[in-house]
Amino acid sequence: MKIEIDFNDSEKSGIKKAFLLQVAKKTLAQKDFAFLKNKNISISFAMVTEKEITRLNAIYRRKKTATDVLSFCEYKNQKELNEAGDKNVYLGEVIACYNYIAKYAKQEKKNVKQELAEIITHGVLHLLGFRHSKKMFAIQKEVSNKYYGSE
Repeated sequence: MKIEIDFNDSEKSGIKKAFLLQVAKKTLAQKDFAFLKNKNISISFAMVTEKEITRLNAIYRRKKTATDVLSFCEYKNQKELNEAGDKNVYLGEVIACYNYIAKYAKQEKKNVKQELAEIITHGVLHLLGFRHSKKMFAIQKEVSNKYYGSE
């Protein structure tokens, strides 16, 4: 599987594109996603300000508050993605707010990069059609722990 990412860091978070690529690779390397192994995967990432994520959250989720991550997927679920015969697959866009994530990590006494890895994994899983579930949360915890060790 080849993974290509685009990254727009309008928040000037200092997060490196290589970090996002590693997290995306570790997420998509899970056995559940073996059907992607012969695909060329493309994902867009953006880091935005709290003001911008609040605006987007109000527009797309009708919630007038900041949030950590929003995902905009191209496919409804894994079945639809698997049945799309395309070799080149654009999964969608993950938009995160580093400042929001960093504040939460500090409040919870967590490592900021580990929390960011977990949130980015969460966003990528939404691109694959996951809804909030025990399985989704277990995968994101597993990926962030592989990357940063357990808390």
